[in-house]
Amino acid sequence: MRPRPTPHPALLGALALLAALILVLPASAAAACGEGGEDTGPLVSEASVSPGNLPWQGGTVVIKAKVEDDCGIQQVYGEVSGTEANYFAVQMLPFEVLDSNATIYQGEFMAPPNYQEWSVGYQVTVLAEDTNGAYAEAYAGETNVEGTPQFDEPPYVSNAGVTPSYLGTEGGWVTISADVSDTRSVAGAFAIVTLPDNSQQEVGLEAVSFSHFVGHFKAPANFNPLAEKYSAQVYGEDDIGQQDSEGAGTFAVAGRPGPLSAVIERSGAFGNVTLGKTATRVITVHNSSTPGSKWIKGSISIAGPSFLLRNAVGGEIDFAIGPGETRRYWLGFTPMALGPASGSLTLARADAGQPNIVLSLSGKGIPPAS
Repeated sequence: MRPRPTPHPALLGALALLAALILVLPASAAAACGEGGEDTGPLVSEASVSPGNLPWQGGTVVIKAKVEDDCGIQQVYGEVSGTEANYFAVQMLPFEVLDSNATIYQGEFMAPPNYQEWSVGYQVTVLAEDTNGAYAEAYAGETNVEGTPQFDEPPYVSNAGVTPSYLGTEGGWVTISADVSDTRSVAGAFAIVTLPDNSQQEVGLEAVSFSHFVGHFKAPANFNPLAEKYSAQVYGEDDIGQQDSEGAGTFAVAGRPGPLSAVIERSGAFGNVTLGKTATRVITVHNSSTPGSKWIKGSISIAGPSFLLRNAVGGEIDFAIGPGETRRYWLGFTPMALGPASGSLTLARADAGQPNIVLSLSGKGIPPAS
C-alpha cells in the first residue's frame, strides 16, 4: 500500500486561513445586527388613522404605518392621547410584508361613546423599536368623536292662518301668520305657498313678538273665469335645525265674470301721501276674448273727491278694446285733507254683458314734514 502524500506546508496555511474566515464571517454579520452593533434605527412612514370622524356612539379606529429596518423589529405600537386627558397604548402587528426590510403594521382600538355635547379627539403617534433597542416615531393623525345630540323637542307651531281668505280678480296681498315656540330657542319661521299650478313659493316670516311671526304674499291677478285657489303651510325651525309645521289654510283669487278686466298696479291702497302731493297708479284694462270676437265698448269711472283719472271727462273714460288687447290709464290720489280718504274705481261694459267690476281705493293725507 502506497503511503498518502503529505500536503505542502503553504497549502496547509491557506486552508487554515479559509476555515477561519468561514467561521468569522457569520459571527461578524450577527454582530452587525446584534446589541450595540447597529448604526441606524428603524424608519416609520405612511402613518395614518381612520376614520377621521365618528358619531357620538364611538367605534373602531384603525392605525396603520409602514416600518422599515435592516435587521429586525422588536415591537410597534400606537400611543393614543385623548383630549379628556386619557392615554393608552395599542399594540400593532404585521399586516402586510412589502419586502425583506419593510412591513405594514396595523392596530386598532375602540373609541368609547361620547356622552358630552362637545366632541372629543384622539391623537395617535406610531412608535417602532428595532432589535437593537433603537426607536423611531411618526404622527398618524387624529380621530374625533362627535358630541351627543342635544336632547330637545322640535319647535311647536300653532294658530297658523292666512287673511284675507278671498281676493278680487285683481289679486293682492295676503298676510300669513303663526305662533312658533321652542324649549330652547326659535331660529326662524317661513311659509310655503302652493300656487294653483302646484308650484311652490317660500315666504319668510318675521318675528313681531317673542313667539308671533308674520309674512306677506302677493297673489297675481286672475284672468281666468274660475277662481284660483292657493294654500299655505307654516314651518318653524329651532336652533339645531329641527322643524315643525302647521297648515295656515287656503285663500282664493276670484275669477273674472267676463272677458273684460281691470287691475290696479300695486293695488288701490295708496298709503300715506303728503298734502299737496300726488301718488299715482297704473290701471290695466284687458280684453281676454278669443281672436275674432267682437270689440267691447266700456268705461272706467272714479268716485271719491281725492281720486282722479287722467284725461277723464266728468270722472269717466270711455273706450273700445279688441280681443286680446290691453289699455292702460293713470289713476292719482291727491289728499284734500288730513286723515283717511276712500273711493272706488268701476269698470263697466256698455252692453252690460258682464257685471261691473268695482275696485276699492284708499289713502291717507299727512302733513308736510316740518
